Amino acid sequence: MKAKAFLRKQSRPGTPPGTLVPREGALKPVVRIMAYDKDELAEATVESAAEVRQYLKRGVTCWVDIDGLGDTKLIGELGELFGLHALALEDVVNAHQRSKVEDYDTNIFMVTRMVTPRAGHLELEQVSLFLGKNFVLSFQERPGDCFDPVRDRIRKGGRRLRLAQPDYLAYALLDALVDSYFPLLETYGDKLDDLENRVLESHTDNDLIAEIYEAKRTLHGLRHVVWPLRDALGTLTLDHALITDETRIFIRDCRDHIMQQLDIIENFHERAAGLIGLHLSMLSVRMNEVMKVLTIIATIFMPLTFIVGVYGMNFDTGLSGNMPELHWPYAYPVLWAIMLAMAGGMVYFFRWMGWLSFARRKDGE
Repeated sequence: MKAKAFLRKQSRPGTPPGTLVPREGALKPVVRIMAYDKDELAEATVESAAEVRQYLKRGVTCWVDIDGLGDTKLIGELGELFGLHALALEDVVNAHQRSKVEDYDTNIFMVTRMVTPRAGHLELEQVSLFLGKNFVLSFQERPGDCFDPVRDRIRKGGRRLRLAQPDYLAYALLDALVDSYFPLLETYGDKLDDLENRVLESHTDNDLIAEIYEAKRTLHGLRHVVWPLRDALGTLTLDHALITDETRIFIRDCRDHIMQQLDIIENFHERAAGLIGLHLSMLSVRMNEVMKVLTIIATIFMPLTFIVGVYGMNFDTGLSGNMPELHWPYAYPVLWAIMLAMAGGMVYFFRWMGWLSFARRKDGE
């Protein structure tokens, strides 16, 4: 996941509240509508709020899906058509909001985030929902979402969706978004398993610590996405005229899924933190093994160096009392035998003490 240190508000300081300022690089909106009841379904891509009004007059459930936030004039017209508060529309356009639910009496405003894997990293996208008496509006920053299963259920005439009130459609969209987190978490579970195996087996992977830290940072970001959504869904379980008791039960189930995901994320985050400690511990153990070998080698050569130093001082003065073994014809091989015996005895002693009992490494390492 690419980190963004700070997300700026598009409006300048001192701008009146409710002012719609398009975000730099925002796409032109594409407005699609699905108007349905238990018997009929109408789908269309519209260009203006006036075209949407024609579907509202039919008295059916309308799902208006807007991909792109670059046309604030069109967004403002839709806000007037559906009676949306200017502050809520400002939050839609400034797509850096925390997941939340706000009650505006005639409608409910919901903000959440969709996580999409793209090109080896995760992209966060704000999804804004408005629930009204006979409509649901969804605003997204760009095309592509996780709502296709909901669209397919509507097209196939799913009895619960086609017969239920718009609040059930809003729940279905939230449920699809929440369920989209599970495959992502499974992917990171497999990634942590792979990293754990590499920590235990690899000895020279210099990129390993960076990969572990990147996974830990991504999980930390996912936690910040999922945690506020738990509180937002908890707000939806309270009494509200736009949400029926039956739908409230389904929302509680969706909130349970969020709690389950939070438990998984916390577990994965702890595993990632543990892998960093394990990796550093393994590096320390391997370094200790290297230092032990070097210390043993140095210890073996210390007495040999001493003997060689003594007999390299050249104190021969011709007198028989000074180092007489220098004139002994067998002195050289005997000295070699003594040094080899001393080195062999020290190796045997170190092995007997268990200092040379290294764990066998696997083939190929």
